[in-house]
Amino acid sequence: MQGAGQQRWPLLGLLLLLLCVSGLQAEGESEEQKCLQEGRNLTVTCPYNINKYAFSLKAWQRVRSNGLLETLVITETRNADLNVAQAGRYLLEDYPTEAIIRVTMTGLQRGDAGLYQCVIHLTSQNLVILHHRIRLVQCSEHWVGVPALIFVACGFVLNKGLVFSVLFVLLRKPRPQKVFGQGAGPAPGTVPGVGQDAGIDAKRVPQDGRN
Repeated sequence: MQGAGQQRWPLLGLLLLLLCVSGLQAEGESEEQKCLQEGRNLTVTCPYNINKYAFSLKAWQRVRSNGLLETLVITETRNADLNVAQAGRYLLEDYPTEAIIRVTMTGLQRGDAGLYQCVIHLTSQNLVILHHRIRLVQCSEHWVGVPALIFVACGFVLNKGLVFSVLFVLLRKPRPQKVFGQGAGPAPGTVPGVGQDAGIDAKRVPQDGRN
């Protein structure tokens, strides 16, 4: 029973995570979570419309908790093949011929946790968010307590009735079914040795092998 319970929790956590992501998309906020591993690098690729923004400036921004935008790195050239900009630990590479932006954050730190976005920088007041936002979060090696955390997070997004319905279905114990097997005797209303679908009258079956 303990093994079955341990196998059920990862499935429950995955399902709640999918429900949470669906709820976020329904709210119109498209985010992708990535684990923040201190000391390592993070590379993000953002595609864009080549016809509209091939020669526009591109930037990598951080969205603060109060909603303010912090531009970490921005291109300053409008070359047709490659535009590169670097500011400290942030490197932005714009490939107009491929219509993608590649952003690299080096030497990740604990304080880097938060929400980021690739943007087309038309003006400081006119920004086009590309692809989906990236949220850096602290992740442990094992999913210890993850189902509970996901459930709490989803509670702010999804309808509570839906969440509890999913929990009830997944955690409900299946009812034991009575199985007629060897040594259990014949099923009610049947004759030993005679199939119910055989179409044979049990009273006419020879008892000693003679007609």
